[in-house]
Amino acid sequence: MNPSPDVSLVDVDETVLPELLELAKRDASPDEVAPPAGGPGWDLERTGWFLSYHRAAADGLDGPAGEKSWAVLCGGELAGSVRLKQNAAAAVPSAEAGIWLGRSFRSRGIGGAALRLLLAEARRAGVGCVTARTLAGNGAAQLLLASVGGHITPDDDGTVIAVVEL
Repeated sequence: MNPSPDVSLVDVDETVLPELLELAKRDASPDEVAPPAGGPGWDLERTGWFLSYHRAAADGLDGPAGEKSWAVLCGGELAGSVRLKQNAAAAVPSAEAGIWLGRSFRSRGIGGAALRLLLAEARRAGVGCVTARTLAGNGAAQLLLASVGGHITPDDDGTVIAVVEL
């Protein structure tokens, strides 16, 4: 059995942000880390969105965007990003989670460790329920979400939603 990876979360600030963008461009598909925009690949529109998104999410769940993102470090090396977005309409304090890792960091236990750290951040923020959505065909993400107690339910749009009660 492999030892647990040395994973931590750090705030995405102006020092980390350019390195995170470089990792995303080098080691992930644009569709994995940014919504479809403009043309294919890392065009100016997607790059601008990526930078703006992480800057807006720097203020945390109580900030104007109601969102917080962290960079995932593995052994001190940037590996990807996780996020929480407050769901203000929910009766119980809840948030949506998201995660992406560079291709070279996948299937090494890093995603599970990062997700557990993200859930701990959600608990500290008083969140009672975390949801995450992925494609119905993304078995690896579904296994990851189930491993932290996520209850997986298929949706009509070709996705599944996982609900983790904290």
